[in-house]
Amino acid sequence: MIKTKQITKGAMVCAIYGALLFLNQQSALMIESSASWIFAFPVLIYTAMSGVKMGALVTVCMGLMTMFFGGFTTWFYSWTSLLIGFLYGIGVFKHFKNMTNFIFCFILSVLANLCIILLWSTLFGIDFYEDFHLVSQYIPFISLKVFTYLMIGMLGLLQALCIHLVALMICMRMHMDIVPLQPLSKIQSPRWVGVFSIVIWIGFFLIQNVIECPTGIVDFTQVIFFVDCTLLLYFGVVYFMSLCVKHQKKKWSFISIFGAFIPGLNMLWMLMGELDCLLQLRRE
Repeated sequence: MIKTKQITKGAMVCAIYGALLFLNQQSALMIESSASWIFAFPVLIYTAMSGVKMGALVTVCMGLMTMFFGGFTTWFYSWTSLLIGFLYGIGVFKHFKNMTNFIFCFILSVLANLCIILLWSTLFGIDFYEDFHLVSQYIPFISLKVFTYLMIGMLGLLQALCIHLVALMICMRMHMDIVPLQPLSKIQSPRWVGVFSIVIWIGFFLIQNVIECPTGIVDFTQVIFFVDCTLLLYFGVVYFMSLCVKHQKKKWSFISIFGAFIPGLNMLWMLMGELDCLLQLRRE
């Protein structure tokens, strides 16, 4: 039997979601065009507190609100965000591991961005060639197909990171019963990742400059190369954050994360991530 308190909370989060829809319309669709993942949080928090059945009911209500009070483009951005928020909230309610929640969020975000891009390119004929031309000036070896794959993957990764980190912060501030965060000291940097990265970089160099291969193999190598760079950036961030904790410089923690997104400077992050994997620097 549905409790009155749950109904009241459900009405409240629906009102918050309605306010987001209103702000989106009044700001010339700024929310959906720049940070559509914000739509996920009302249903995420409510599902994490009230469970699957009530969360599903509120998700359906919010979806109907979008249909009645949102524009055509808002439907797709908000519906995908509602689905991601609902499933992430189930993970929090069921006490799944934080990394499991993040991986599911990442997969759903990639699929959502893929569907939206395919839909927009089909309906409105959106072409990514101008963006590709700009990127190719800095990364001349990248192909249009690889650029599209990486753009979808990076958009999904950034959206998943935003949802994951903000959701954890809100849950902790609300003193919700969640799985404790894993300490930095327990995040391992496997040596085999460092060895495998060297093999990938050597293979990438040979295929790009020495060996003539079919286009499919070249594209696949480029995707693997950029995925490996992203993984090394992650270990680089963990390494620099561990230094901040070790030397009690918590104010520098933001720079240890922000530096991984600065072109040129992030090469240092990749290098330290590689050295941490190979030499196990954090174990010294």
